[in-house]
Amino acid sequence: MKTMIIVNNGLEECEALVTYDLLYRAGIEVELVGFTEEINSSHNVVFKSQKLLDEIDPEEYECLILPGGMPGTLNLENDERVQKLIDLFVEKGRYVCAICAAPSILIHKGLLKENKFICYPGFENGLKPAAEKAVQDGKFITGKGLGAAVEFSYLIIKNLVSEDKAKEVVSKIQY
Repeated sequence: MKTMIIVNNGLEECEALVTYDLLYRAGIEVELVGFTEEINSSHNVVFKSQKLLDEIDPEEYECLILPGGMPGTLNLENDERVQKLIDLFVEKGRYVCAICAAPSILIHKGLLKENKFICYPGFENGLKPAAEKAVQDGKFITGKGLGAAVEFSYLIIKNLVSEDKAKEVVSKIQY
């Protein structure tokens, strides 16, 4: 099974690309799935999607990753296709991972519990987040922001492959 990182205009590119890189190093089949072929990040970094959201079969994926950034998070939340993907992954018991502002999408859907998630400060929507940089609650993995991308990716690798592989990957990048 594969992992998808949804990429769209206005995202925080490093949250998407660091996560992609670390999962790739772990041997996970990971794809940048975009709203459009060309993506322009919140910092005006332009890169290409590997697949378009309208062209994928969600049944092929076991993990959905939502990077943050503004207005990228709002673009994700306002997209009906992304909302349906989240619902499908939750229904099927698959991993849903979000970092920075993107956990707010899951908060608005009532999917995250107090002290069982982390997000960029200010996006808690009245809930109290955990203190760690990255947190797992069942099939939900959340990260605080770009500075937590390694810990966030570590938890994803640990769950999709093994803790040994996660340790190996972070060791090889000199973390």
